[in-house]
Amino acid sequence: MGFFYLICLLLAIAFAIVVIYAAVLLKRVSDTLETLGKSLGEVETKLKHITPEIRQTIQETDKLVDDVSEKLKATDSLVDTMENMGTSVNSINYVYGEHSKHLSEQDFDRKMKPFVEGLKWGEAAFLLYSKWKKKKTKEKNEVMVQDENTNIVPFKQS
Repeated sequence: MGFFYLICLLLAIAFAIVVIYAAVLLKRVSDTLETLGKSLGEVETKLKHITPEIRQTIQETDKLVDDVSEKLKATDSLVDTMENMGTSVNSINYVYGEHSKHLSEQDFDRKMKPFVEGLKWGEAAFLLYSKWKKKKTKEKNEVMVQDENTNIVPFKQS
C-alpha cells in the first residue's frame, strides 16, 4: 500500500506542476492579448484621422487622371494627321521609285501634280483647323505671374 500512496503523491505533484505551467502560460497569453487590444485601438484611432485624407487624395488623383486622359485625347487628331502624312510620303516615295524608271521627267511631273496639290490642300486644311482649335481653347490658357506677396495670380494682357 505504501507504494500506491507514493505513486499517487508523484501524480499529484506532476498534476500541480502542469496546472502551474498552464496558469503561467494562460497569464502570458492574456497579457499578450491585452497589449494587442491596446495596439489595435491606437491603430483604429489613427485610421480615423488618415482615412479622410486618403479619400481626398484618391479623388484628386481621379481628377488628375481624367484631365490627363482628356489632354491625350486632344492630341489624337495630330497623331492621326502625322500618320496620314507619313503614309502619303511613303506612297509618294514608292510611286516615285516605281515610275521614275519608266517615265520621262515631264510625264512624271504631270502625273505627280495631283498628289502634290492634294498635300498642299491637306496642309492648308490642317493649318486652318489648328488655328480654329487654338482660338477655341485660347480662353482656357492663362499666363500666371507671381506678385510681391509670392501669390500666383493670372496675368491679363491688354
